[in-house]
Amino acid sequence: ETLECCGLEGQDSYTNNTKWIAAHDKTTVPASCCKKSEDAENAAKTCNAADGFTDGCYDKVYNTLADNAGLVIGITLGFIVIQIIGVCLGCVFCQRIARDGYKEV
Repeated sequence: ETLECCGLEGQDSYTNNTKWIAAHDKTTVPASCCKKSEDAENAAKTCNAADGFTDGCYDKVYNTLADNAGLVIGITLGFIVIQIIGVCLGCVFCQRIARDGYKEV
């Protein structure tokens, strides 16, 4: 809903899908494809395809990740560094226990 998109490549992901058509109507799309309703409590689970978003989600998600690639890479590298520090500290503590012996407090 926040990306304002519908289906993988657009509304055709639903309107041309035989399982969707069998369960619903060819002219409907899921609520996630619908533009926000003023009355959220009575919002339907589907809406008319003409009232929904037309852009596909694949390109929107790809572009969002590409636009934030630096942030994603930075968070990933930060996580990796924290994991490496944890492993190194674990090795130091194990070596210290092996050298000094285990002492109960």
